[in-house]
Amino acid sequence: MIFTLKKILLLFIGFIMNILSLFSMEQRFCKAGEVAEITPYKYTETEDKEGMPFYTIPGGSIFPAKSLESDRPYVVYYFTQPKGQESYPIAIVCGGSSTKGKIRSIIHFHRYFLQEFLDLGMGVLTVEQRGINGPKMNENEFREYYTWSQRLKDHKAVIESLIIKPPVGWNKKIVFLGVSEGGPLVTTLTQDYPEKTLATINWCGAGDWAWQEELWLFIEGKRTDTLECQDFPKTKDDYDRLVLEILENPVTDKEFLGMTYKYLADAFLYPAYDYEKLQNPFLVVAGTKDTILPTCDAFVQKALDKEAKITYFRIEGMDHYVRHWPNVIKKSFEWLEDQVHKT
Repeated sequence: MIFTLKKILLLFIGFIMNILSLFSMEQRFCKAGEVAEITPYKYTETEDKEGMPFYTIPGGSIFPAKSLESDRPYVVYYFTQPKGQESYPIAIVCGGSSTKGKIRSIIHFHRYFLQEFLDLGMGVLTVEQRGINGPKMNENEFREYYTWSQRLKDHKAVIESLIIKPPVGWNKKIVFLGVSEGGPLVTTLTQDYPEKTLATINWCGAGDWAWQEELWLFIEGKRTDTLECQDFPKTKDDYDRLVLEILENPVTDKEFLGMTYKYLADAFLYPAYDYEKLQNPFLVVAGTKDTILPTCDAFVQKALDKEAKITYFRIEGMDHYVRHWPNVIKKSFEWLEDQVHKT
């Protein structure tokens, strides 16, 4: 009885905190004199390595979405509406991984590709990771919630929020773009929202193999960097034992490659794709110098075997970092423009 009352009390406190958090966000949305729009900005390589420039996110571009889990706080997302468009799709853009020492707001990724989407008459939406509030970060909260499955749930929460209360002018269609870790997310979202999906771009993140096998490819590909790989498992057997240890102890206070055991265990168990559901235009981009190339090749072949509408840009000489290849980015957005014109 005491346990039940305690549980009810905790749920009630959580509910009140969510309401207060939502009220606080609504207040931030309405501050007088704030810039109403997020501005495009392509951060430099130096800024990427040494730290992003400070940026105040306009209050009018910050929105809450109710979490799919009753005991979790609201999901925060950023949204830019295109100008002069009576009807438009929304591009949901999923960034890559956040390694230790390089945890930052998704707003920088939002701004990086913002202009390309606006030029196509699209709205742009990014979902903030838990524990991050613009330039502020609660690292303990971030580490607790940072997993593929949590990011997926948060993106779904935002999509459900859009469906319930659609922005003015939204034509109910979504374009998904994901890079690296964002690739599995947009692939799953594409198969889960086929009627909403207009097109999908997957940059360096379309892999068919289980992620523990993709990670081993990455480790093998880094063997030449003696400084970086000094703590790597020496053999596949050593690696398999480490994977088992991680799966048996999915905790946040142990790490491998800058990722918590909890994060890694979640990624290892991420469900396989249902290729028969990938029936919307889908662009896969992978480089021949990317360690995950074999698993990208396998993804494309399996998708084509199921008659998926796959386009494959297999870029000679490109590594994992498509951002360093502006011609590939340009070609990707030209492909996307073609898909828009076909609808």
